[in-house]
Amino acid sequence: MEQIINFLNESKSGALSTSINNEPYVRPQHVHYIENNTFYFTTANVKRAYKQLKENPVIEFMVTNDKFETVRLHGAIKFTDSLEIKQKVLDHAPLVKKGYETADNPVFEVFYMESGQATFSDFSGEPPKVFDF
Repeated sequence: MEQIINFLNESKSGALSTSINNEPYVRPQHVHYIENNTFYFTTANVKRAYKQLKENPVIEFMVTNDKFETVRLHGAIKFTDSLEIKQKVLDHAPLVKKGYETADNPVFEVFYMESGQATFSDFSGEPPKVFDF
């Protein structure tokens, strides 16, 4: 898992896949904070993504760097109302802080993946490395 976390700390921008009524949606997203093999993301509760995440809380998140190394996270997410966690996310993500300003912003939502599967792959010819967390 250390390889996954290091990769995501270096390359946080990726694509988040959600679905509603069996229709896929992909959008840009970041891992905003990582703690204890738990990956934290954000959205606003006024966005279509929020509704999709609430209706189907299973996601896939993918990041690829300029060497075509790829990390995928797959699993179920949960939302948190913890002001402590929201503040940690704001402290680690300046763009999120700029947008939401405070942890108690009523539209600010934090969701996280604390278990699932992480996969690292590249074009080396080696099989992907898969980690359950």
